[in-house]
This record gives sequence, structure tokens and C-alpha cells, in this order.
Amino acid sequence: MEFLNKAFNYQVLRDNLAGHLILHIATHGEFVPGSAYDSYLLLGNGEKLPIPDIQNLRDLSKIHLVVLSACETALGDTGQDGTEIAGLSYYFLNGGAKAVMASLWRVDDESTRLLMEGFYSNLAKTSTESPITKAQALRQAQLSFIQGNQTAVPTTDFRASVVVRPRPGTSTPANLAVGFSHPYYWAPFILIGNGL
Repeated sequence: MEFLNKAFNYQVLRDNLAGHLILHIATHGEFVPGSAYDSYLLLGNGEKLPIPDIQNLRDLSKIHLVVLSACETALGDTGQDGTEIAGLSYYFLNGGAKAVMASLWRVDDESTRLLMEGFYSNLAKTSTESPITKAQALRQAQLSFIQGNQTAVPTTDFRASVVVRPRPGTSTPANLAVGFSHPYYWAPFILIGNGL
């Protein structure tokens, strides 16, 4: 089931969790430590889904994987006890979801799309004879980036704070596809919880 743009609102999310194993939310997110109502995922209708509303979602215990394909969804407080990588993802795990894939920094739209396509393609290859885990599917998608198998035409929209430039002495014409082998593109997404 797919809900895009204005069709994706809190009621639709809340009422369509039952019977699904994967919840994929591709949007903008922000986590503000200590401020539950200022920490949110942006819904398709422009409204914010704050932490208290995430905590009120039912049927998360039947979800095997929540994918938060947005910026900084695994970035939490600045503690040094492991909670610094909890962020918004924690509230889905605390609600019963088995695992959450989330990001540690602002992500590039095109590389994130390609990473997610690779992840789901890998996950779909699971068979009863040789099952692939969520962790293996993510690893294989990331390896594809490292090995230079993912390219796209660069954009001039640098919403994130990291700009990856060619090595000194080399140049990349603006109309040529560039690789996403730099860790900035493939490393922000981590799997938290049950990786099986």
C-alpha cells in the first residue's frame, strides 16, 4: 500500500499499520533533544508527526522493519551511552517495531533513492533456501556504492552540510554522472534492532 503527498497523513498512517511487515516513511524529520513536540516527521499534507503521536501508534509490534528515509532520523541526544543514535527511531522501536533503518546525518535525495532501491531489491531476493537478512540487504546495497556501481547526474541542490568534491587535479564535468562511493552517500543509514 502506498500513500503519497497529501494522501499521507496521521489518520492514514495510524489506520493502515495492521497487516503490514514494513513501514517506509520517506520525508523530512527533525529531532530536538528534550522537546517531544519539536521532534517530528513531516507528513505529506504538511503537518508534523511529533513524538507523542508516534508513541500513540498501535500495531507497531507487528512491523518487522520501519525505514525512516529522511535526514537525521537516528540522530539523538549528545550523550555517550548509546542514546546518541536513538533519535526518532527509538520511538518506533519502543512502540514494538522489530527494527528501524534510520540516518545519522542529512542525506542526499538521489543517493538515498538508489540505496533504498538496492536495499529492497536485495531484500526481495530472499528465498527459503538462502534467506537474506535486513542487515545483509543493507550491507550489499552499501557495497554497491563503495564499489562504484551507483551513479547519477549531480544536482546543484546542496541541502546537506557536506559537499563532496573531486580530488585536486581532477575535474568532473557537470553533465557527467558521478559515483556515490564516498561514505557521505552510503554510510548514513544504520539498522537498529533485529537485523534478521
